[in-house]
Amino acid sequence: MKTEKGVALVVYKKKRGKKRFLILKRNKNWKGWEIPKGHLEDEDYIKTVKQELKEEAGIPEEKIEKIENLNQDLEWTYTDEEGQEVKREYRGYVVETSEAASVDVTQNPHEEHETGFFMKKEDVKSLLTYENQKELLNLAT
Repeated sequence: MKTEKGVALVVYKKKRGKKRFLILKRNKNWKGWEIPKGHLEDEDYIKTVKQELKEEAGIPEEKIEKIENLNQDLEWTYTDEEGQEVKREYRGYVVETSEAASVDVTQNPHEEHETGFFMKKEDVKSLLTYENQKELLNLAT
């Protein structure tokens, strides 16, 4: 079985002292709500965190205030187009952005997401499609 590594991001900003978490509405390959995630680039997890946040949510590196490894991986398997089973191992990170950070999915080169928002934790948790992402959200807060 082929294994793909990557990152899964619980992203938040503080607005008037309260945390608001990032959620994205996916429309490529499947429809639903998710946290930002993506394939590992050059075996550099921190570089990948910054790149995926920029690509998927339009949040540049200058708006990132803190990146923390959650020491928790999301793992799942799927069947690719050729019928081969693939295992994904995505390392979880929590990312704090500046209050000025905003979501812009229009620059995503893969057009994966329709929109995105910063919302209250309980609202994000109620919308997330996959349980493992809900668990990661709980670990991060």
